[in-house]
Amino acid sequence: MKTLHIASVAIINPKKELLLVCKKNSEFYQLTGGKIQNGEQDIETIIREAKEEIGLEIQPHQLTFLGSHQTKAVNEHNTMVHGYVYWLHLPYFFEPVIANEIDKFVWMNKNNYQEYSWAHLAKELVQPKWLSL
Repeated sequence: MKTLHIASVAIINPKKELLLVCKKNSEFYQLTGGKIQNGEQDIETIIREAKEEIGLEIQPHQLTFLGSHQTKAVNEHNTMVHGYVYWLHLPYFFEPVIANEIDKFVWMNKNNYQEYSWAHLAKELVQPKWLSL
């Protein structure tokens, strides 16, 4: 089984809603982020992916390390993901402009989050901590 190393960001708005995105041809909602490219640091990956996927410019000082976690990938067979996840608490409301492989997004709140299929990394690492905010 192969392992992908990824970096992701849990974006929280002023209403404590969590932004999740859904790739084309997938039913799972996941964090903004992606595969760490050769020579790239995890924060560099997050900055690049946020701009590419949702049009959000992030500065390194805005990110707080949440943790790392290894789990099964939802969109690739026979694959594990080892994810490095950061918090980004936005002091303003942001409307994503989706691009690349992203098909749609949702701002999760404590009333709707159970209506969606979450990718394992987001569900196992982020969801419990987000719900306690």
